[in-house]
Amino acid sequence: MAKITIPVSTIAQLVARMETDYADRIAIRYYDETLEGVREIPYRQYAHDIRCQAAALQAAVPDIEGRRVCVLAANSYDYAVSIFGTILSGAVLVPLNLQKSWADIRYELDLVEAAAILHDGRYLEREPALGEAYRDRLLPIDGYKDSQPAPIRECRDRDALMAIMFTSGTTGHSKGVMLSQKNLFAPMPAYCDPFRVMLEEMGVDHYDFCHFTILPMFHIAAFTSLVSWAIMGMCHNLCPDLRNFYRDLALMPSDAMAAVPVVLQSIHRDVMRGRRDRYGRLRILTCGAAACSAEVMLDLMKNGFFIMQMYGLTETAGDGTWNNDQSAAHMASVGVGDEPICQYSIQDGELCIKGDPVMLGYYKEPALTAEVLDRDGWFHTGDLVRKDADGYYYITGRKKNLIILASGENVSPEELEKLVSACPDVEECLVREKDGRICAEVYCPAGAQEAVRAHITETNRTLPLYKRMTAVEFRTEPFPKNATGKIVR
Repeated sequence: MAKITIPVSTIAQLVARMETDYADRIAIRYYDETLEGVREIPYRQYAHDIRCQAAALQAAVPDIEGRRVCVLAANSYDYAVSIFGTILSGAVLVPLNLQKSWADIRYELDLVEAAAILHDGRYLEREPALGEAYRDRLLPIDGYKDSQPAPIRECRDRDALMAIMFTSGTTGHSKGVMLSQKNLFAPMPAYCDPFRVMLEEMGVDHYDFCHFTILPMFHIAAFTSLVSWAIMGMCHNLCPDLRNFYRDLALMPSDAMAAVPVVLQSIHRDVMRGRRDRYGRLRILTCGAAACSAEVMLDLMKNGFFIMQMYGLTETAGDGTWNNDQSAAHMASVGVGDEPICQYSIQDGELCIKGDPVMLGYYKEPALTAEVLDRDGWFHTGDLVRKDADGYYYITGRKKNLIILASGENVSPEELEKLVSACPDVEECLVREKDGRICAEVYCPAGAQEAVRAHITETNRTLPLYKRMTAVEFRTEPFPKNATGKIVR
């Protein structure tokens, strides 16, 4: 079945489509605390508010074209409006992670030379230094409500800088990934087409098909999801706070949800304990960001869920590989390539991607850009992979994390970590080289340490000598993590 042709290629075209093709469809639902009930926003109102935000920014920021406007807020309807409104205004969108430290936020604001900061007051309450440093540039995220809608202006250049999105990173400062509208819209067929195929097979009216949105909007997956579901004229049921997950899911029945592995694991626990009914009609789960257990995904499939795995990066506008295969044979794979939108190459074991979704580069980091983008346009992902005979890719580790032994052998710590984590008593682990030996550092209950040690001993028997973990250390505290919850190596 041929892929669909995306009817829009810019944010301006998308907003115009909201007002015409989907005007009366529901765009976003969310629980309104003041209303004590669910508020529904049709696409007509959504587009109107987006245009009002564009007008408010144009009035607040002189010569706004190309200037950087940051968004520092929790997930909300106003955040979604601000994403589109900022781009429509001609500014460069810079969504920031509300959970980061003041030092990190200050670094990012200074790096991009923020012309304005749309905020909801939460970060300012936690870090008054924000107000002291940027008082004249702080704008309330809902301030657009007093504005008249701006006209829809087409972008002058689809190759120009549209957004700067900071990667999480596990060491040092985050890098600002520069994306254009061309980057953003290039992979949209891959994001929309799987739903079209599934809904045709199910015989479902796609306008009644809803996405339960929990990922933070500063994340590339949430950003691209806002765009792709608007292209399809479908609805986001927005859950801004995971503490209200079950309440919001019950009040806003949903069909699909993008989830990180920790959320998938929580759903798995519920389902295996006979609580499948807590999720109502939720049946399609897309997962990425990190590896998830194949056993967990197979269990969910057996209980009526359709699992869509994906591998993507901020540097490729979220594009990469997709796995819609529901068989055990490929469950551990991140899927097949998004061809012909992207080209793929394995160079010295590293996955490289080329095509329109690949970023413009890292903001103000030409040397780092040159390290990952070669002269032929190949983006070097840093991920080590293998490809099977069916064309499915399997992530085996990170190139920069490789342990290179004195013998010249290369060992992927991620491969060993996966084996160690197969022990149910292991809560977290890292494998690294220490004093010339491969060391497994484990966080687990004190009473389980001997069982974990026995598991590692048994695992070692299945490994070649050079891969064996000959040192084991136990931690009494969890590993430190970065802003997105990944362990800092």
